[in-house]
Amino acid sequence: MILDENAWERMPDDEEIVALLGRRDEFALRAAQSKYGALMHSIALRITGSEQDAEECVNDAILELWNAVPPASPKQLSAFLGGIVRRRAIDRVRYNQAERRAGSEYLSSLEELEECLPDRQTDAESDSEEINRCMRLFLEGQKPCDRDMFLMRYFRFMTNEEIAMQFGIRESSVVMRLVRMRKRLRKYLYENNIRL
Repeated sequence: MILDENAWERMPDDEEIVALLGRRDEFALRAAQSKYGALMHSIALRITGSEQDAEECVNDAILELWNAVPPASPKQLSAFLGGIVRRRAIDRVRYNQAERRAGSEYLSSLEELEECLPDRQTDAESDSEEINRCMRLFLEGQKPCDRDMFLMRYFRFMTNEEIAMQFGIRESSVVMRLVRMRKRLRKYLYENNIRL
């Protein structure tokens, strides 16, 4: 929300903007956005690399300014806003990286399990309750540590490395146990007339 240049005769200085914020005057937000919006956007864009994320960071920074003043009373508003938007942008990058990792782990675990699950067309013919019952019975028949590894990998989407750390074993051991379990699951489903 950029201010029209005719909205005032001169741009308020930082002290005036802070004073307006202290009085909870929303005009202060428009003034801060107009005066420092481009600076905040460039900081956020350099960090996030995304126009959309940068815009969200700027909006979050303006909201945080509203919530911080008072009691905060920054002398140099550009530095204050720059610090806020920088933190917001770094948080956004961390969030996006975590989302990508979680998403990729989710997809890779499903790809591993794909060979053991009925395809969608066959699933329509099969009774999903029967498939659920077979999966539950299969897991109940496994050693507790194998069952836990299976659930960690395919239901909590943990990495093989995370599972290995949890059990205090090598990652290659986790991989081999999961491969064997998938083979047993495939055989168990086949024996129970679940078409794959």
